[in-house]
Amino acid sequence: MPEQEMSDNFAQWVARISDPQGNKLTWGNRETNQCVVTVATGYPANLLRPLVNSLREHSNAHLVIAAHADSGFEQVFADQDVTIFPVSESTGYRPYPALARLEYYLEILKHMPSGIEQLLLVDSRDVVFQADPFDGLPQNDLTVFAENNDTSSWTLRTINGRWAWAMLPGALRKSLKGKPIVNGGVIAGTPAGIERMCRAKLNIALTTHEWTKHTTGLDNISTNLIAHSRMAGSCEAVPNHEFVANVYRGTDMVIDPDGAIRVRNGKACPVVHMYDRQAALLAHVNQRYGVLADTSMVVSQDRSVGKSQPFAGLVHWLKLARIYMVGHA
Repeated sequence: MPEQEMSDNFAQWVARISDPQGNKLTWGNRETNQCVVTVATGYPANLLRPLVNSLREHSNAHLVIAAHADSGFEQVFADQDVTIFPVSESTGYRPYPALARLEYYLEILKHMPSGIEQLLLVDSRDVVFQADPFDGLPQNDLTVFAENNDTSSWTLRTINGRWAWAMLPGALRKSLKGKPIVNGGVIAGTPAGIERMCRAKLNIALTTHEWTKHTTGLDNISTNLIAHSRMAGSCEAVPNHEFVANVYRGTDMVIDPDGAIRVRNGKACPVVHMYDRQAALLAHVNQRYGVLADTSMVVSQDRSVGKSQPFAGLVHWLKLARIYMVGHA
């Protein structure tokens, strides 16, 4: 990847990454048209053992990891045929890492082999595979996965609804009403569909940033707007626990004697996302894949990495009120 200065100006960053210029990647010799892409900038390589090793247990797909050039991923996963997309620590858009990964996606897409037909974008530190993720994956240009099966959950009682209330004009907020909330941590599609999604996200984020002067939450909002419209072409939203298990603290999960994670009275989904929300699941996955305790990260109540902070909910509401007042001034 060419050396670019870190950008703190959101509009300048969007303009720069819209025309990817990165160097061609060296891909492994795999006879497959499938590829998994993840971004692990800022994480130690050891933390990705569950994702990498579980994928290799079930799939021969290409695996591309965007990581800082000196983070040691090549050494840790030397026998797993992983393609590393090197990222300089001085590049990217710092204020909101969830949007920064769009830059790496576009760079990787530009240099992807022409034979790749199926892509799976996944979060890095909290995803584990229990089967081949491409076996039974819907064949769409774009597929997203719901956080829950409640079709009326876009309300102020949910963090997603509060983001929408604070960051979107009324017409766009109303367009989401009654729709299932989808999660941006696992997204599938064709290279063309994924590229359209990335560019649509940038356009949505840039417009909304001009409205609110804020970026936190924009990845979530843009994912849902794209899922429930044709902003990036047709998109299918798959209910939670049908293919991807999005796990929350209150989700009734069990660990079977053979180590499989499943919803009680349900099935073991091919992909488990956010297993770190439950201490028992986190400990189980860490032990199974040899993750050292000092590199484990637990997501707090306010969705930041680390321990929960006192009055996190009140602080979050105050921040949202500020965004709303600034954006609607």
